[in-house]
This record gives sequence, structure tokens and C-alpha cells, in this order.
Amino acid sequence: MTPDQGPFAAAGELRSAYASVDWGASPVGAPHTWSPALRTALSLAFATSFPVTLLWGPRFVLLYNAAYAQMLPGKHPWGLGLPCQDVFPEIWDQIGPLMEGVLAGGDAVRMVDQELYIDRRGFPEESYFDYCYSPVRGADGSVEGVLDIAVDTTHQVVERRRSALLRRLADLPWVLRSTQDLARVALPVLRTDPQDLPLVELHVPGEPARRLEAALPGDAPTAVEDAVVVGPGPAGRTAWLRVPGVGPAAQRPLLVVALAPGIAEDEHYLGFLRQVAAALGNALAVAGAAEAAAARAELQGAQVRRLVGLVRVLQELPEAEDVEQLERVVERGAARLLGARGAHLTLGEPGEPGEPGGTAVAEGRGAVHLDVGERHLGELQLAWAAGQRHTELTEEDRAVLSVLASSTAQALDRAAAREAEQRATAAVRAIAEELQRSLLTEPPAVTGLDLAVRYVPALEHAQVGGDWYDAFTTATGALQLVIGDVTGHDQRAAAAMGQLRNLLRGIAHSGRRTPARVLAELDAALPHLGVTSLATAVLASLAAPEPDGSRELVWSSAGHLPPLLLVPGAAPRLLEEPAELLLGLQAGTPRTDHRTVLPPGATVLLYTDGLVERRGVDLSRGLAWLRGAAAGLDGASPDEVCDALLGMVGGRLDDDIALVAVRLVGRPL
Repeated sequence: MTPDQGPFAAAGELRSAYASVDWGASPVGAPHTWSPALRTALSLAFATSFPVTLLWGPRFVLLYNAAYAQMLPGKHPWGLGLPCQDVFPEIWDQIGPLMEGVLAGGDAVRMVDQELYIDRRGFPEESYFDYCYSPVRGADGSVEGVLDIAVDTTHQVVERRRSALLRRLADLPWVLRSTQDLARVALPVLRTDPQDLPLVELHVPGEPARRLEAALPGDAPTAVEDAVVVGPGPAGRTAWLRVPGVGPAAQRPLLVVALAPGIAEDEHYLGFLRQVAAALGNALAVAGAAEAAAARAELQGAQVRRLVGLVRVLQELPEAEDVEQLERVVERGAARLLGARGAHLTLGEPGEPGEPGGTAVAEGRGAVHLDVGERHLGELQLAWAAGQRHTELTEEDRAVLSVLASSTAQALDRAAAREAEQRATAAVRAIAEELQRSLLTEPPAVTGLDLAVRYVPALEHAQVGGDWYDAFTTATGALQLVIGDVTGHDQRAAAAMGQLRNLLRGIAHSGRRTPARVLAELDAALPHLGVTSLATAVLASLAAPEPDGSRELVWSSAGHLPPLLLVPGAAPRLLEEPAELLLGLQAGTPRTDHRTVLPPGATVLLYTDGLVERRGVDLSRGLAWLRGAAAGLDGASPDEVCDALLGMVGGRLDDDIALVAVRLVGRPL
């Protein structure tokens, strides 16, 4: 049988390897004797790009695809057709029992990131794999072999481990207070990764040698900062590298690592060691800077304390929420930094002494102008105790005061701008809310009906939208109920809402049009009146009562949420009908009337989406919440229904809420 025939035809680049195996002498026998299960499983393995191997028969003979051969180069091609125990003797005690269990019981076994030391490149190499052993059954249901789908996760596992160590080393600057403490502080951290650093030492010049040999080999390029020297050592293969930094190489710490025997000495491993050394160098640099700062602090203690105090004040300035708080921060900080008896911030145009932006001191008092560009915002005035200061400020005082004045002026400018913006926003919100509320009138009094309306604006700043309700009677005496929502949250939305409300009232007033006809005529009129906003709405008409006290409710919806019906003794029900287009989207859209008969005592609630919609929550959950909340309101009046639902929503208002509720009081006299 040639490689182009039989079960090896789809083997691709492995066809010649399969053809060269003496299958007749192998435990699985010649290919023409192979079972359909083996042939099918092998064809599936050849068809996938994932690493797949078949472990066939009681001796688990290896048959695999090209991806598997590339993943384990040290086992191919000689391992093809051999029992697994002969190919993987180094890990047979780990994988053998798993295969035996699958072959015996037929249950699949999955392993995630399993550590295996496999001879892939001439030595037992640290490796990690995700793999699954699955049974392959023959026609009679018995398990003939094991299917192994494997993914090499060595790189990911090792990188996670090494990244974790580098993150821990990145924290060293926070705990390292002296360069001489580097070994004491860093070695416990380095030894948390024994797989990459089985033995590690850090030799600091001037300290005694530790466990590993500190001296570099005689031919090592000690002057090359980023070089990793690898050679034999007392603990096996050893790497030496200098911690990077300033100064001669011989005066910098030396990192000595006994290399892990299961990891190849490639660029990944040696590059990681360079990263470790760089992290140590960074910690050393920070510690050196801290030591230098401490030395300067000993010589210039008062100056450093003043600088720290200035930084603290500068950090507090942006946190001031208003001008009054800003004044407290500046007056307290200026007095402390300059040793003054007191300080005072005067707002407004600055006066004498001093030119704009300058500083003047006379008779124990001083003043500095607060300028932003060409604008003068005020003065910072200082006063010292009698006899404390009678001359000009020192250069250091002037530098501190100049920084403080410049930062104060900018913070003062920002605070004033914030306050002006807040006042403007509040004014805009008040105007928009007043406009909206002026259009939301009280409902009419209708015999036999109890009505309630509510409007609650969103809590979000300046978010006044186009939610509206309406209730009015037509010329025929029928009660019309409206709920709607214009897109947007600003004055334009509120203005568009007013236009829609008034236009709808005018069209519906005669009482001769059904709700669907009213909405259709409203939709047709919008383009001619220059109204470009989109809106959802429900218009409902409540007819005169029948002798038994019931009334027919006719409604039409333009993309709005369904009305809620509450009938005493029954579960709350949404009057859900197929959705129709929003108003303003497409003139001439057909509109539909829906009808239902309301028994005495029934309540209908119309509402906007602010009642049931929450950010990140599906609308169906909000509607389910509404039905559940209303279930406990059996027998409640419309006012009680509205107040109870708003109370359950509480302060979580992401959007405006408009409500209109009507109840059939009972049988008329």
C-alpha cells in the first residue's frame, strides 16, 4: 500500500513517515486489518490543525497528526507506531494510569496546565499541557483506544509565573529604604519562584559571599551591563549578571542564579533573568534616590519640610470644591509655610502695595497679587508677629510664595468657573423643569372615575427630558388619557413635548376620532409644523359607563410601553399588543386601535420608561418587576398606586418618570 492510499492518504507531511513504519510488526498490525473505529479516528486527526494523537490498543500505540509531531519534536518520527510507554518513559507514571482508566471505564479525563517533564530537546524539559483523553469505541461499544487532544500551555504558564515575580519585584521600591538592604529585602522575593530560580544569591560589594559562588568566570565580560554569563558552578549550570545602574560594574551587586535543569538556556530564560536584574536595579535606584534625599534633608531639613508642606498645599488646592474652601486651604498653608501669624485671601481687583504679580513686605505685613494671564483675581495678604519681619522676603520665601500664588490663582479661577457653571446649569434645569411642569396640568374631574398623575424628574444633573402625561375630556365627554416620551434630555425635548401635547389635544378634542386615527393625523402633521423629534406615546379613550358600571377602553400605542391593568382579585396584566412605529419616524404609518372592557374597580396605569428601565438591565426584567410590585397593590387608589411604585423605585432615577392612573370607582347610581 502506497502513502497515497489507505488510511495515510490525508496524513499530509507525515505520509512518508507513516509509510516507513513496519505496521505489520507493530501491536496494531497492518493497516488493512485496522478496525473502522481506528480508521475513522485517524482520518479525523489528520483533518484538524489541533495537535491530536491516538493511543491505540492495550499498549497505547502512538498514531498522530502533523501538529502533534511539531509540538513534540524530540519524539518524532521514531515514536510513530511505538507503544506510549516506550516513547514517554519519563512521564509514564503520570499519564499511564489515566489512559488505563479511560480504556477500562470509558470515562474521558481532562487535565489543565498539567506539569510534565518531557524529553523534547534532549533533556527532561519543564512543560505544561491542557489535554483530554477520550475513549474511542468500536462497533460493539467497547473502548478500542484513547483520543488525546493536547494544547501546549508551557509558554502561558511560565509567563504568568515570571510576570508574578516581576510584579512582586516592582514593589521593592516601596519597602527598600537603603541600598545596603537590597539582598536582605530582595532575596526572599526572588526565592518565591524556585522553578525559575532554584538557587539564587545577590552579592552586594563589601558583603561576605553567600551560598553560590560570587566570582565571575575569568573570561566573563564584567564591563558589559546587560550580559548574562553562563557557565559551570558549584550547583550546576550557573548564570551571573550585574544589576544595572550607574558606576563601575565591579561596584554594583551581582545576581547569581543556579539555572533550572528543566528549562532550556534560550533567550526567553536569559531575557527573564535580565528583567529580574533590571527590576533590582530600579529598586536600587529608587533606594539610592531616597538615601540622597535623606542626606539632603539632614543638611536642609527646614527647606525640605517647607517643600513637602508646599506640595501638600498644592495637592489640596484642586480638591477644594468652592472658593470658601479654597480660601481656608490657602490661608492655613501660607501661614504655616512662611511662618506668618496669619494670612488672608482678598478677592477682587488687587491694590497696593506691589505691581501685578509682585510681592511687597512692609512693617510686618506682605501681599502678593493673584494673576491669571492679564486678569487680576485678588491678593494673598500675610501678617507676621511684631518684630518678626520688617525687611524684604528672602529668595527662598519669594520662590515659595510665587509658586503658592500662581497655583492659588489657577485654583481660584477653576473654582469660580465651576461655581458659575453650576449656577448656569441649575438655572437651565430650573427653566426646563418649569417649562415641562407648566405643560403637565391637573387631570379633570370625571364622575365615576378616580384619576391620579405624577411627574418626577431624573436625579442626573440638568437631565430634564420630554416625558409627559395628559388627561382631558373631548366634546363628546369621553376621557382621553395620554402618556408619552420625546427623545432627548434638554430644553428642546421639553419644547417638542409641548408641541406634541397641544397638537394631540386639538386633533382629539372633537371626540369623533379613535386613538389610532388621532395618532395617525398627529404623525402626518409633524413634518409640516417643523417638529423633527421622535416620540413614543399611548393614547387611550375611556367610554361612558355601561349599566353594569363597566367601561370600554380603546387605546393605540406608538412604540410605547404597554399599559398595566389592575383588576381586583386578579394578577396584574400588561396590555401587550404588537409594537408600532414611533411618532415622527414615518408619516402615513398605519395605526391600530385595541379594545378591552374594564370591570368596576379596575385600574389602568400608563407610565414612561423611567419607571422600569435601568442601565445594564434588560427591559423584560423591569416589566416583570412592575407586575410583581403591582401585585401587592390590590384595592389601592390611583394616588396610592402611583406613590407606592415611586417609593419602590426610591432614589434610583436614571430617567424622568411620568404616570397617569385611572380607576373605575364603581357602579353608577
